[in-house]
Amino acid sequence: MKIIPSVVQAYKLGFQNVVSQRFSFHYSKFDEFYRNFLSGILDNGYHLKGPYFYSLNNVPRDQIVDIEMFMPIEENYFQVEEYQFASYFEITNLLKTIVFGDFDITTEQSYAKLLTTIELNNLDIATPFYHVIPSNGSRYVSIYLGYFKQEE
Repeated sequence: MKIIPSVVQAYKLGFQNVVSQRFSFHYSKFDEFYRNFLSGILDNGYHLKGPYFYSLNNVPRDQIVDIEMFMPIEENYFQVEEYQFASYFEITNLLKTIVFGDFDITTEQSYAKLLTTIELNNLDIATPFYHVIPSNGSRYVSIYLGYFKQEE
């Protein structure tokens, strides 16, 4: 596989006991939706395990983002209205890059590197972009993009 510098192949993205919720909102309200997502879990007595991650499910138009937020939890069950729960979350065949510094600028550059790698290898996109935030508070974001190759 031809790989752009700073992009690597990743075997899988997988977690157990994952709570999720999907939203559409103006990107400036990201922190508000993130806090509400977490408080909806914590206020119902569940315990965060992490790491927090989210998928960007659209090309933002008019600065409206379609995002699904995910959080692995300690419990192996979850019942709260308006949330989804999966005992296992897994995506395979991924490309990965890591974003440091000014996320507003470097994230778009990272998307371009992942998409260029897909194009160079005649692959197809299988997933939205997944952003994984480290649980240890480190200041970087891992971005994943799933791919597949069509049979000829």
